[in-house]
Amino acid sequence: MNGPAPAPPPSSRLLTAYAIPGIRQISPGDDLAVEISWAIANNRVQIKDGDILVIASKLVAKADGLIRTTADRTEFERLVTEHSTGTVAARTFHTVAGAATVAITRTPHGTVQAASGLDRSNTGTRDSTGYGSVLLQPDDPDAAAEQLRAALSRRLGAQLGIVISDSSSRPWRAGVADIAIGAAGIDVLDDQRGRPDDSGRRQGVTVRAIADEIAAAADLVKGAARGLPAAVVRGMGAHVRTGGGNARELVRDFAEDWFRYGHVEAVHQSLGCQRLDVAPASADGDDDILTKVSRALAVVRRGAARTPGQSAWRMRVAGAGGQILISPADTPARSSAGGHPLIEATLGLGALVDRLQSALWCEDLQASTQYTWADNGSPTGARLSIELAAPQP
Repeated sequence: MNGPAPAPPPSSRLLTAYAIPGIRQISPGDDLAVEISWAIANNRVQIKDGDILVIASKLVAKADGLIRTTADRTEFERLVTEHSTGTVAARTFHTVAGAATVAITRTPHGTVQAASGLDRSNTGTRDSTGYGSVLLQPDDPDAAAEQLRAALSRRLGAQLGIVISDSSSRPWRAGVADIAIGAAGIDVLDDQRGRPDDSGRRQGVTVRAIADEIAAAADLVKGAARGLPAAVVRGMGAHVRTGGGNARELVRDFAEDWFRYGHVEAVHQSLGCQRLDVAPASADGDDDILTKVSRALAVVRRGAARTPGQSAWRMRVAGAGGQILISPADTPARSSAGGHPLIEATLGLGALVDRLQSALWCEDLQASTQYTWADNGSPTGARLSIELAAPQP
């Protein structure tokens, strides 16, 4: 960075958040700006230049008619897949209705959220199983925020910022907090790199996520479950400006994402397994040994074999999951890479054992390996004895 960083805008020492009461139930086709401005006027809420309106994404989705109906968990999970661009992690839960898979996915507008941000709460009709209407996320939250900013600024006669918020879980932390999935008329990031800290040292990495902090502050007073889906945040006027940024700026580039997959999914990807035919790991860690070992075996079988000779062997689980036995395949070993079949089979056996060890590791398992040999020194197979892996905090 050349030269000193620009001086930060003056900040307020007081931040307030006020939930807007009286917003009526939103239906498809409703003009959201009209409904929000009506509630503001009806409740005599004073709006000033520099105020930021934080609006729950489900209000936008309802007004846009982004409502679907699912009959059961399978249909809901299919809907999640259709509205995601990739799975970060997936785990199974046991419910009264049976096993359910919860996927952490990337949404089309870049956020990483549980179930692609699809929402089954406060959506209206549902049956005894808890299924029924499902709210999708807005197609373009930033565009929706800009439309609301223009309309509400005109109706309320003030220069406003808009944040469209949604709840999201966070790595390393329990619980959920609201984040900005759409924004208009505000600085979504406050880049402090190059500015001096309190000790005079120039900061090199700090970039504050202003829009997310505003969304989280508003969530302390608003809430769809309380009939308060929008709030006014005051005290951040220094970051409200015409044009402003958008929430897409808050999405970390995939190439810079250190946590692009869950730890289980990262191992599966490294083994060439893009998709499993068995249920994902339990979120509660209560899968039995047989389930874990069988899943590890499925990953190795489905993954791309990068070493020749692996097809010369077959694998099976024995001892209720306590062992994996590797033995010669029914068909004679053949060369797949132009080498001697026996040499390739020897390479393949070692590769299979290493792949199994990796797949077992992400199941919190490990194995000791005992190879078996023919009289002429050629390998005849291996036995992996499964153990619980020592925890690594």
